[in-house]
Amino acid sequence: MSIHGEIAAPESVRARGLALGFVGLALSAVFMVGVHVVGSGQINPVDSTLSALVFVDGYGWMFGVSVLAMAMAAVGLLLTVPRTDRLLRAALGLAALSCLLVAVFPTNRSGPLTVSAEIHRYAAGVAFFCVPIAAVLVAARLRRSTTRRWLLHSATATAVLLLVFLVSHFGLVPTEIQDMRGLFQRMMFVLQLAILAQLLRARQPAPVRRPALVLAA
Repeated sequence: MSIHGEIAAPESVRARGLALGFVGLALSAVFMVGVHVVGSGQINPVDSTLSALVFVDGYGWMFGVSVLAMAMAAVGLLLTVPRTDRLLRAALGLAALSCLLVAVFPTNRSGPLTVSAEIHRYAAGVAFFCVPIAAVLVAARLRRSTTRRWLLHSATATAVLLLVFLVSHFGLVPTEIQDMRGLFQRMMFVLQLAILAQLLRARQPAPVRRPALVLAA
């Protein structure tokens, strides 16, 4: 059985999904940190968006690989979810597809937005939106626990950051906050990875408790 009582996916599929998910998260974090390190002299992480990392000389491809790895993590998590859980599967499927589109369709450096840049931006918004939804769906089926509280708090924090980030593009917040949109987006990215990691942990089977041996007197 799964964490919320439905029939779980076959153990072999669950195991492959968990492995794929955790490997995807690790690769996503490594490549995202890597492109920030090599591009530290070219990109300001506070006021530049994550999308601008694609323009890091010689290493912009690392951004795309990081996002693809996040898509892989979402697919891995999806493999652990029963087919009957349609809402959760839809949220994870959309998140994975959106990450794929973000990687395949980069933004443009300057000037009017190209079709590729438009797809990139909308896909990024959907990805940032779907992962917290998945967290809320799972949290709603959990009993009161540390995991449930953490998922709800993380989803709320992501939603607030996403709202501030979106509003900052329309000049509805002070300039100081507009100049920090890159930082807000990076915080969202970290929360996305953390939420996916927690969801993967929640899908792990409970450890089997072996009965204690009773020694005869």
